[in-house]
Amino acid sequence: MKKISVFILTMAFSFVLVACGNAEKDNGKAVDEPVTDETNKGETNGATVPNDTIATDETQGSESANTEKNMNAANQEDMQKKMDDLEYVDFELSVDYANHHKEYEAELEKNSDNSIKAEIEDSLNKVKKKGTEAFDELYPMVKQLTITQQTSKADAIQEVMSTFDLPNDYTEFEMEIRFNDGTKIEFEDRK
Repeated sequence: MKKISVFILTMAFSFVLVACGNAEKDNGKAVDEPVTDETNKGETNGATVPNDTIATDETQGSESANTEKNMNAANQEDMQKKMDDLEYVDFELSVDYANHHKEYEAELEKNSDNSIKAEIEDSLNKVKKKGTEAFDELYPMVKQLTITQQTSKADAIQEVMSTFDLPNDYTEFEMEIRFNDGTKIEFEDRK
């Protein structure tokens, strides 16, 4: 009798595992869905995905997940088109302040696979943004910049501080720009 109970429990558990698999049928083909957990938001199978497009509520249906995937694709496509209008494919900024160890960090990058990475960490204003939300804030400011390979360090720093509306009492300023032609410039300043 005990063997039959164990067998039935094993079979029931097997059915539950099969039913809870993470593949969907799409025109007869199995399509693997990215697996995320609460401790690893924004990352799926090694690829970075904007936080605002990841479904973290386990009760959402496949229709909602499909809508979010379509929105993510549309957002990535829109961001790629906008990035093509810029002179830069990579913009990284880090400004540190002595006042309570505050800093402003921003990154806007078009990767070699044409995916877009956008991130803001602003402890001055207690703001953290990733994905399309960060892109929507950074893109207009980066587009305003007129920094070229011939721009002086002082002019580049002044333009960035003004455009990003950052206080000038920084202790450390670091900026890296990679242009569409692949050349890269870096500006550093410490006070």
